[in-house]
This record gives sequence, C-alpha cells and structure tokens, in this order.
Amino acid sequence: MSAFFASVIITFIVLAPPTFAAEICPSPKNSQLESATVKWVYDGDTVLLTDKRKIRIIGVNTPETKHHKQKGQAYGAKAKEALREKLKQHNYKVRLLYGKEKKDKYSRVLAHVFLKDGTNISSWLLQQGYAKTLAISPNIAFADCYEKAERSAQLKSLNIWKLKKNQIYSAHSISKKTKGYVRLKGIINNKKRYKNSLSLTLSSSDKKPIKIIIKKKNLVYFKSIDFDKLIGKSIIVSGMLKNQRKRRTIQLNHPSQLQVFAEEQIESMIKWSSK
Repeated sequence: MSAFFASVIITFIVLAPPTFAAEICPSPKNSQLESATVKWVYDGDTVLLTDKRKIRIIGVNTPETKHHKQKGQAYGAKAKEALREKLKQHNYKVRLLYGKEKKDKYSRVLAHVFLKDGTNISSWLLQQGYAKTLAISPNIAFADCYEKAERSAQLKSLNIWKLKKNQIYSAHSISKKTKGYVRLKGIINNKKRYKNSLSLTLSSSDKKPIKIIIKKKNLVYFKSIDFDKLIGKSIIVSGMLKNQRKRRTIQLNHPSQLQVFAEEQIESMIKWSSK
C-alpha cells in the first residue's frame, strides 16, 4: 500500500488533457480471466472475495483509509466509496487476471480486476484521480496505459491531484526534510553505473543531492533509454523520496516515472498542475 512505483520509451508530454475509453487498458480474452464476486471493499485498492481471498489490485496505490488508530489520508474514504459504488453497479461481479507474482508479502492475491463490460478497474481509478500508478516488476502488464490514465487525471487536477503535496516542485525548492511521494522537476547532471544499479543525480540546491536509483533487475525495462543523453536534460521524476542521513533517493521501477521535456514544457506543466 505504501510502496511506490515496457515497450519502453521516454515520455514527451502533450499539454492537452487526453480522452480515454474503456479499451485504454483492454480486458484480455475471457479464457485468461477468472470470474469472482466481491464481498467487501477494504479500501480503493484492496477487496475481499466471497471465497475469502483478499485481492490487492495491481497497478495502483490509493490513499489509506482510517483503520483503528491509523488516520485516513485525503481522498482515502472517497476512493473506497467510489470503488464500492462502481462494483455495486455490476452486482460485485468481477474478472481477475493474476500477476506473474501471485502474492505480496501480506499474502494478498495480486490481480488486475475487470468488470463484465471490459472496464479495467485500475485504469478507471487512475482516470478518476483516486489512485497513483504503482509499477512493481514482474507485474507490469498495462503499466504504459496506466501511466496514460494517470496523466489524464493529473492534467485535469482531479481529486488527489488537487492536493498541494502532489503538485510538481523544483528539486531546488523542496525542504531537506521532504520525504514520501513527490513529483520533482530538475536537471540530470551525473550518471554512474554500479554492480547492482544505475544512479542518476538530480540537480538540487544543497550538498545532499537527490539520487535517482534504478536497480539492475529493472534496467531491462529501460532498454530504449540512452542514459548518457539524459545528462543536462530537464526531467520530471515521480516516486517515493527516501530521506536518509547522507543522501536522498528515488527508486525507479518503470520508465513511466521519468519524463523528459523541453524546459518551456515543464514550466507550462507546473502552471497547469497548480491551477
């Protein structure tokens, strides 16, 4: 839940909100899907089936809901209710496509969830602005179209994308104490390869630079990217910023977390997102 983020390309933004149909992340053939019925909705990305299996919906991360002493996050309750209402409209009947990795560390079953009419629930949540993309290998089917669905909601400032904390900020302007999910604008000024990872340095205003880390196992998804040509380029990176004592890091699992722009496009994007 709190974790963050192909025919892979570096994405160049189009500054006009795209429109999407249900087939943006189309349902596979019925022979690949398993029918099931939802009994309970825990939150925007986790449901309980009538056979007692708990399903963690692949590809998205929705805000936390209130649970015991844990406070709920903004739009957590709304995301849960929106999902419950959407499922209710279809009598809670769903179709499941399991991930290559079938369970998470909490023993929840990992699956893409579809409705009978072909609606991809992850794509729908993203389009409504109730979720952020979450690409974790090897379960990255639909990652590219999920990124497009998320972008649609971002450009329209829907729901979670209205929140100040989810806007685009310059890497030079954020506090040294900033951590958690961020969308940062900056310039790549260094690249280093290590035995088990690749590191890109994002320019910042202090001596504690922000390192963009891609683990060796995920580099296969970035094959079409020439990292040497990123040096000096303006980018927007999204993901979980970890603030450790000696360094700050953002781990990339998929190219959808990294976009390259002309500087004027980034400025337009920032103005758009702050409206």
